[in-house]
This record gives sequence, C-alpha cells and structure tokens, in this order.
Amino acid sequence: MIEYAAPGKAVVWGEYAVLEGAPALVMAVDRYATASVQSADGGWQLDATGFESHANLSADVLMRLRPGQAEGVAGLIRSVLAALGDPPLPEGAVVRTDTRNFHAGSEGGGAGEKLGIGSSAAICTAASAAIAELLDIKFDPSIPLAAHRLLQGKAGSGLDVAAACAGGVIRFQSGTAVETVWPANLHFRYFWVGKAAKTTEHLARFGDWRASGDTSSLDALCETCERLFRTPDLAGLAEYAERLKFMDDRAHLGIFSEAHNRLHALANRAQVVYKPCGAGGGDIGIAISDDLSLLDELIALATQDEFLTLDLEIAAHGVHRIRS
Repeated sequence: MIEYAAPGKAVVWGEYAVLEGAPALVMAVDRYATASVQSADGGWQLDATGFESHANLSADVLMRLRPGQAEGVAGLIRSVLAALGDPPLPEGAVVRTDTRNFHAGSEGGGAGEKLGIGSSAAICTAASAAIAELLDIKFDPSIPLAAHRLLQGKAGSGLDVAAACAGGVIRFQSGTAVETVWPANLHFRYFWVGKAAKTTEHLARFGDWRASGDTSSLDALCETCERLFRTPDLAGLAEYAERLKFMDDRAHLGIFSEAHNRLHALANRAQVVYKPCGAGGGDIGIAISDDLSLLDELIALATQDEFLTLDLEIAAHGVHRIRS
C-alpha cells in the first residue's frame, strides 16, 4: 500500500493582500490529511472519510467523468488524474482518503464542522502524491495545485497547496514559496469561532470591491506585509490586524464576523494581538503575544465565552510518505 499525508495551513498575515502580489506568511499546521492507494481487481473503489463519499467505478467510467464537475471523492480523484495528464490507468485500485482531523471535535473522535485550515488543498496534495507513485509519475507541487484549482473551480493564490507541499513556515508571494522561520520570541494560539466560512463568497466580494474604486486600505495592508517580513514583531502584527479590520470596514467583506469581533475584544482585554486567519467570516483566528501568561489569560476568557482553543502547532513535514 502507498500512503501519503499532507498538512493543513493557517495564514498568519497576507490574506487578501497576497492576491495583490504582497508576501504572505503561511504556517503549515499539524493536522494531516491522508490518502492511500493500492492496485486491486474489480474497478476503482474510492472511499473518503471526513467528507463522506464513496464510489466504485471502472477505469473507463472514471476517466469519462469531467474534471472539475464530478462530485465527492470521484471528483477529487478525477481532478488529480487530470492534473497528472490523464495517464493510462490499471484496471482497478482502492483509494482511501481521510480528512477527519480537519473538523472541529476531531480531538475527541468527533467530526463537527470544517475548521477552515485547508483540508481540500491537503487532501489534493496527499492524493496526488500517492496516485503519482502508483502510476510511476514524478510528483511536483504543480500537480496538486492544478488538481485543487479544478476541484475548487477557482484560481486563488495557491498558498494552501504550497503549505501542504512544504510544511513548516513559508513566505508565499506570486506563486513562489520560500522557507522561513517563525520569530522565536512570539507565541501563538489558534481559536475556532464555531462557524465554518465560505471562502469563495468572501473572495467574490473582495474581487467586486477591488474593481470598484478606492483600494488605498488594501495598498496599506500590502505595505504592512512587506514590513513584517523585514521586522516580524508584535507591533507590526498589531498594525497589520488593525489595517485588516480597517479594510474590512471600508469594503464590507465580513472578515471580522460577530464572533471574530468578540474574540478581538477579549484579546484587547488580555493585551494580545488577534486576527482572523484567511478569508475570515468564520473558521479560525490566531492570537499572538511575546508573553505566554497573557495568552493563557485570553484562553481563559475565550473558554468562558465558549470559544474552542485549538491545539495546533507548526507542521514539521510537508507532504510525505507514511506507509511502505
């Protein structure tokens, strides 16, 4: 059996600005999606856990599906095969994918709503690596990126796939990922706001606003991203969070939802920096401080307000083989 794992991601800074060519700091987080594949008789048996989906198709029927339009696990695998160049397939295989770790409550064996930490990019990456090995095709990051774009029906920046491939912490700009390091003096905690966000809706609103007129608040956000890579300190992160909120208020993007605003207020009480991660509107946020005791104070306040603290750390590995 061939099995690969790939991590999720969180955007620490650079959301939206990355679409203007600014650099983003992206952290691969230690929730892994897995994909396994092995040759078998009797067609292609496809099973997905996390997003529950099952299919049993002949190789011919699988290849006749239209990439980007088929649904469920069959749509995922068809998009991967298209990204691999529609290679000849063996008569059959068993493919299993698992994204349970990307759901709220997964620590206790549950499977609530998606956390918004890049499950689709992670599973595209793990499945691409596993199937590429089965078919003796050289894997590179362009394959899961193409598969993910087919699957999601949008271009996007590609930072989530880059994090799934690279692991660790990366500087992502204009399609290029460069390994970087997290500032040793800064501590972080992630929080789940209790509601999944629809990233496509937020990006559509952003695109409409960007085309409509004054985007000086976006320009200021981009400048802050550049400065943070030169001097990644708490003051710069606080400025970035405030500029992100200012842009949100001007553009009505819904980045700071009611829940994120509540967490932002609690963070202000605890004297730590807080911001939503990624498109916002739900999913997760990050709190950052140079004082662990202040983060503990925020955790206590957030727990009283029924927010969930997530045990997320930097993923030590990008996509990698986990079974011989």
